[in-house]
Amino acid sequence: MFIKQIVLVVLLTLILPIEVTAGSQSGPQIGFTSPNIIGHLLDDTPYRLKNDTGAPKVINFFWVGCKPCRKEMPELAMFEKRFKTVKFIAVHTQSEPAENIVKFIKSLKGAPSTVVQTSGGIQENFKFPGLPHTVLLDKSNVVMLNLSGYTPENMSQLNKALVELTK
Repeated sequence: MFIKQIVLVVLLTLILPIEVTAGSQSGPQIGFTSPNIIGHLLDDTPYRLKNDTGAPKVINFFWVGCKPCRKEMPELAMFEKRFKTVKFIAVHTQSEPAENIVKFIKSLKGAPSTVVQTSGGIQENFKFPGLPHTVLLDKSNVVMLNLSGYTPENMSQLNKALVELTK
């Protein structure tokens, strides 16, 4: 019994700081302008978020090795077809050759039509705890919603926010 208590205390000591840290870093601050994204589209065209205004956006951060990202992206592609006035952008968060990203995208049942590759560091700028992470921006790139991880609840929350945004 005493050993079980020690194990429990050790586990709680290790787990609780991680949860607190993750909760305190849940993406860019709602109500403020999004950090900039600098990268290239898969055709090597330069991309800067700060120059991409005029339409609301769903920004989805992913990595080719992320299994939940693989499940989430086809759902985002369905949202993109449904909410035509919203721009959907998938942002690869790690330095990776474009051909690897293209191979990943082609292996999916669907993905957002705009894909940006970055050279890394994006997770630190956007302060999200892990992947996937989705951010909803208004037409001026002000953060409206942060969703960490892929869950049915997050997809439902995103759907509700998009319905409200596009009324």
